[in-house]
Formats: sequence, C-alpha cells, structure tokens
Amino acid sequence: MKHIFIINPTAGKSDQTKHIAAMVNKIFIEEAVEGTYRIEVTKGVHDATDIARHYAMSNEPVRIYSCGGDGTLNEIVNGIVHHENVELAPVPIGSGNDFVKSFGSQAMDAFLNLKELIKAPARKIDLLEVNGHFSINVINIGLDSSIAQNMVRFKRLPFISGAKAYDISVFYCFLTSIKNHFELIADGIRLPHKNYTFAVMANGQYYGGSYRAAPCSDMQDGLIDLVLIPSVSRLKILQLMNVYKRGEHLQKQYQKIVHYRQCHEVQVEAEHEINVCIDGEIKQLKNPKIIVHQQHLKLIVPSLENKTL
Repeated sequence: MKHIFIINPTAGKSDQTKHIAAMVNKIFIEEAVEGTYRIEVTKGVHDATDIARHYAMSNEPVRIYSCGGDGTLNEIVNGIVHHENVELAPVPIGSGNDFVKSFGSQAMDAFLNLKELIKAPARKIDLLEVNGHFSINVINIGLDSSIAQNMVRFKRLPFISGAKAYDISVFYCFLTSIKNHFELIADGIRLPHKNYTFAVMANGQYYGGSYRAAPCSDMQDGLIDLVLIPSVSRLKILQLMNVYKRGEHLQKQYQKIVHYRQCHEVQVEAEHEINVCIDGEIKQLKNPKIIVHQQHLKLIVPSLENKTL
C-alpha cells in the first residue's frame, strides 16, 4: 500500500511541514512499515484535491493522510470520492479541526499520533453531497454560512484561533441581518417556515470551532441530521448560544425554538443563489439539494476512548 501525506503548510498558525516530514521519515524507518510513502505539500487552493485525485485514479491501494484542518480534509474528500481503493486518515493540524471532535475527548491526541494512525484500521462512514460538492462533516446555510464566511477574515488576525475567530464572527454577523428567506423540503415534506435564522445538515457533530450542532449525529446511519432555527429575535439567539455550543439545544425545553429531524434528502428553495457552507468552505448555489451517501468513504480511525460514530 502507498501512504501519501498531503500537508497544507498554511493550516493552523505555523507551518508544520518539517515537523511532520521528520516524524514520517522516522516512523517508516524505525517501524519498518510495509509499503511506500510520499510527502506532498500543497501550494494553493484545491491543490489537495488535485493531488488526492491523482493517487486515487491509480487504482492501487492508497492511504491518504490529510495534514491540515477541515478545509484540507474537505478538499481531499472531493478528490477521492467514489474511489474504493483509497483510505483517508485525518491529521488535524488546522485551526478548528471540528471533524475529529465527533470521536470523543481523546480524538485530537489520537489522530495526531502518526505511529498509531499508520497502523489503524479503516471504517466506512457516510458522506453528504450538495449540488456535486461533497461534505464529510457539516453543511449549513443562513446565519451560520455568513459567520463562516467572515470567520476566514478574522482567522488572519494575530493570536486568533479557529474557535475565537468563530465567536468574533458570530458577534459581527449578529449585528447585521439575521433573517434568511428560504424554504426547506425534507424527504418530500415541505416544512412550514419560510424565514430561518439558519439550517444545519450534519454528518458530524461539531463545527465552527467546537459548536456541537448535531449531538445525535451518527456517521454510519445513512441519515442527515437536520437542525433548524426559524427566524427569532436576537435576544432568543443570545439566550440559546451557550446551550447550542454545548450541544444541549435538542432538549425538550428548547423545542419551540429548535427544530430537529433526521432525513435522507433536503431540498432548499430560494429566489436567488445562497451562500452554502460546506465543511467551512463557502459556495454560492442555486436551490441546493443535500443528499446522503451511506458508508461511502473509508476513514482511518485510531483507538479512542469515548469514541462515537
């Protein structure tokens, strides 16, 4: 098997290329790992997709290590989707790293342990698709997509991490329009509201630097977790924010504000193109349609405590 380490040197606050390359070289020499390995460093947007697709199309068994954040992971997913010969291993060195948080409190350390990650087995997980773009974690629209769009700006500020950038962006967007006009159809059922604060279609549980939007999500159940908040006042949003971050918003006392269901397909209808946030990356799409592909990706999962899928 080939082991391909795709490193995004701009992920996180500092370039980790030399550190990762040194660890990989040491592990393959000392552990006598079977197969060959190669280190690839991205040079720009979508490089990770192109590199991953190149190895995926070889039709040889390959394990690709996504050394970056959620954006790098998303790029690689879109390069390897539909290729059965590829396994994907996240190495979370980005600023947010929300995807791996779904696997429990020990996830970050476990996925950063390259020695164990190289030996770990693969599991099949679901993927989401929206208008030809694939998501491994979360798709969101409305206020959330505006927050994600502005978060990119704030992450460039000194000493601002992914989680802090998200919080700052929340405050910024909170001062602007929070009402979004679109309709939703879930598994053929048109939902009653026409104005929403935001809508989240989830495969994973976390996004936005540790907001646990979909605490019940299971990456192997073949279902989309749909979390909706119809248009509400700014005061209601403020009251809900910390509850939402902890993943407690699906409790009974919040059911008048937060709507939750599981489905296989979500159709969004709007008069114009809308911003759709796909694993943190923004796309402008007309009437986006979100579907789930059950157990469509081979994901490397190291040994974890408190792991969930």
